[in-house]
Parts: sequence; structure tokens; C-alpha cells
Amino acid sequence: MLGFLMGLVVVAAIGAGLLLLRNSQMNSGVQALKREDGTAALASLKPLAQLGDGTAQMLVGSIYAYGWGGVHKSDADATYWFRRLGSWGPLVVEEGADPAAPYQLMVAKAYGAGTDGVRADASESLKWLKLAAEGGSKEAAAALSQSQH
Repeated sequence: MLGFLMGLVVVAAIGAGLLLLRNSQMNSGVQALKREDGTAALASLKPLAQLGDGTAQMLVGSIYAYGWGGVHKSDADATYWFRRLGSWGPLVVEEGADPAAPYQLMVAKAYGAGTDGVRADASESLKWLKLAAEGGSKEAAAALSQSQH
């Protein structure tokens, strides 16, 4: 019985240590973004994203989508991380749609309105809207259809 309790204490201590490490790593990434150092942010956030941390995946995808912190924009890298986040993230993935589609739509809206730290850019917005529509987003497809009329 004593061995079992000691085992529980060890597991709890390891869990608490990992949580503190995750929070420290996340904080380092967010602070780097605030300093507009995208390279340092990616160095802190990517290991968490690779381990499946949804917040880190969302941030890494956004860094690539928006070019935050001087990071070169990469649609492919952004889509990769948004796809890994998929239905575990804060946005609802439509049935049968690419898990990245709602996040691509989010990026399209940000570029359309000039929010999330980016300037309004109609061509970037349209590009991301098309990606979302191709991924199965009904909202993106409807918006594209309306813009063509």
C-alpha cells in the first residue's frame, strides 16, 4: 500500500513538473511574439505543437499564415499546423471538410478586415478564402460565390 502511494506521489510530481515546463515554454513563445521575434517564438512553440498542444499549434499556424515576428509567410506550413489542430481547436470543423478549412477561413477574414496584427489585404484574403473553400468550408464557398456576382 505504501509503495502504491509513493508511486502516486511520484506520478503527480512528474505531472506537475511537466505542466510547469509546458507553461514556461508557452510563455517564452508568447513573450517572443510580443517582442516581434518570430524565430524565437517558433523555437519555443514548435516543440509543444509537435507534442499536440493545441494552443501552440494554433500559434505556430498563425505565425506562418500572418508572417508574425518577421517569419516568412508559408501557406503550406500554416495549413499543416492548422490541419494538425483540426477539431481539437476552438473552431468547428464541418463534417467532411479539411480540418484546416475553418482556420484558413479565419485567416481570410483577418486579411479581409485587417485584424489579428495584419493589414487589410484583399488578395491575401481571397487566396485564403479559396483555400478554405477548396477544403470544404461552406461559408468560404458562399462568400466566394457572392463576391463573383
